[in-house]
Amino acid sequence: MSIIIPAHNEEKNIEKTVTEIADNFRDANVIVVCNGCTDRTYEAARKIRRPNIKVVNFLKRIGKGGAIIEGFKLATGDIVGFVDADGSFSIGDIKKIVGGVKNKKYDAVIASKWKGKDFFEVQSGFGRKIGSRGWNLLTSVLIGVDFEDTQAGLKFFNRKVVDEVMREGFVCRGFDFDVELLYKIKRGGFKIGEVYVPIEDGGKSTFDVKSYPKMFLNLLMVISVLIFLVLNLL
Repeated sequence: MSIIIPAHNEEKNIEKTVTEIADNFRDANVIVVCNGCTDRTYEAARKIRRPNIKVVNFLKRIGKGGAIIEGFKLATGDIVGFVDADGSFSIGDIKKIVGGVKNKKYDAVIASKWKGKDFFEVQSGFGRKIGSRGWNLLTSVLIGVDFEDTQAGLKFFNRKVVDEVMREGFVCRGFDFDVELLYKIKRGGFKIGEVYVPIEDGGKSTFDVKSYPKMFLNLLMVISVLIFLVLNLL
């Protein structure tokens, strides 16, 4: 199994997150992708002495999606996934998501803080929740990605899924990457499971609600590419 941890300015969280994952998934290769960090995230990750950890560093910011794509390139496992670096997910919940792929019930399993919950049950800021619900409505209407939570940073896939999505390449490299990824998986006919996972207060997310306008523009680019491909097939 390969576990990718994209990290941007996670100096305070990276050692704890990576050590816990490496120690609890000893048979996995843990790939830490430092993405345009301006703090000591890379140095902190490099200090962790575990044989199953690989740390790579990109001086220029390549985005969360860009970091995951680079991780996909290095992944060798039959099961591949990614986990946020800020410690928001417990080891038990990571194992639950991995288990859904390992038992072959699904080709891909994604965490969701919204699955089976109403607006006021989800522990998050009001503005962020409004943005999240609006974003999900857009992705559902525009490209049919109708999951309750597209953005949670805990997703795992079987090898066939990763090989398929990497063959096409990606338009999106930021936080919008998750939507394009889910769209490609769904279009490929793979079975996706969405599992409720609570978000812990282990760290502060690098996501900013100001990212939504740029994410929307990138989503329009994805739609434009799809229209172009369809027209060329006619």
